[in-house]
Amino acid sequence: MRLTRIYFSEPLTADSNVLLPKETSHYLANVLRLKAGDTILLFNESNGEFLATINEVKKGSVSTIVAEQRRAPAGSGISIELGLGLSKGDRMDYGIQKSVEMGVTAITPIYCEFGEVRFKQAARVEKKLRHWRRVAVSATEQSGRLDVAPIEAPQNISDWLGSVKASTRLCLDPAAEVRLGDQPLSSSVAVLIGPEGGFSEAELALVERSRLARVTLGPRILRTETAPVAALAVVQHLLGN
Repeated sequence: MRLTRIYFSEPLTADSNVLLPKETSHYLANVLRLKAGDTILLFNESNGEFLATINEVKKGSVSTIVAEQRRAPAGSGISIELGLGLSKGDRMDYGIQKSVEMGVTAITPIYCEFGEVRFKQAARVEKKLRHWRRVAVSATEQSGRLDVAPIEAPQNISDWLGSVKASTRLCLDPAAEVRLGDQPLSSSVAVLIGPEGGFSEAELALVERSRLARVTLGPRILRTETAPVAALAVVQHLLGN
């Protein structure tokens, strides 16, 4: 039986006692209905993954005893930054979830001219970021990763393009002549994917000036939440990861 994986951001060491956060405790005790004596996995990017035994279950809290380390921290040596055009509701959640499962290193939601979403209040942005980060943590727990890809605050496309440090910079464009599968890649990649309405001519001109290679996934037009999955699958395959 597969053990439940729980991301724990605080330091983890063998033979230590860990009191889990309230939200995590509720999930283990009330949703999964785990009991004292049950085994789970605790992990983070700094310390790796450890077996842990639930020691005590109380109302609102679960304590564990951390046992031996199962996996040490290890990076893949590959960096993939994703700039993803903002979309409404579940579509953005799906794009973030699947991108994390596919091994993306960082995700930045992007404001685009033809995008449907604009956050005008800082409180709204913070609420969305908390939600998206929970989505990322859940996807990390499910996928077996040790590191949680950061979800950055939404940026205008020009700001994101100006901040990208990757050696290989790509923009998905259905009208591009070069297929993603034929594009040479380095181990440091940035991928820009537009919203449902695509990019405006002004944005594509900015992409060109920022020296992003425009690439296509083929003759079919993919939804904004599907495109990251397809693109990242191709990138990871080409990089052998």
